[in-house]
Parts: sequence; C-alpha cells; structure tokens
Amino acid sequence: MSIFDDGNFRIEAEWKELVEYWEGDRGYVFDAGWGVEPGDLYVPAPEDWDAATPDWMNGRRDEIVARLVAFSHHNVVELAPIGSELHPWRLLTS
Repeated sequence: MSIFDDGNFRIEAEWKELVEYWEGDRGYVFDAGWGVEPGDLYVPAPEDWDAATPDWMNGRRDEIVARLVAFSHHNVVELAPIGSELHPWRLLTS
C-alpha cells in the first residue's frame, strides 16, 4: 500500500511490520511496529547508518529520515548503536 509518492521517492507499507523506502527502482526495508497509532518505524543510529544501508543511501541519513518523519505516518524511532550491517533481505528492486 502506497503511503506517499511524489515521483522522486515513495514510501510503502507492504506489511504491518515493514515499511519500504523507494527511490526509482531501488528500495530498502525498515522494520516497523504496530499496535499503537501511529505505528513506530525504526531507523539505524547515525553511527550505524552507512553500514546498515546500501551505497545509494550512504551519507544521506538526515535527508531520508526527514522524509520518513514527514511522510510515513509513523513515529520514527532511532535504534541504539549496535554495529549494524547490511542484510540482503532489506534490499529491493522493482
């Protein structure tokens, strides 16, 4: 289900615990929590961002998180630093 699409990026909720962020044909899956209104959307800590996201998202945390805050209809929650790594299942292509 599309939450927001302005032609430059889009945000979709494909499952109640997953939110997808897309730019063109490249996407990334964020974990989300439900059972509260609005739901929570979890983003990697600043120090984990580049390791936990694909190259096209690296160095762009502030920009992408601002978009999620403004348009996802979720509370955006920053995860504690845990030394995250990029998991292949989070990568999407259309």
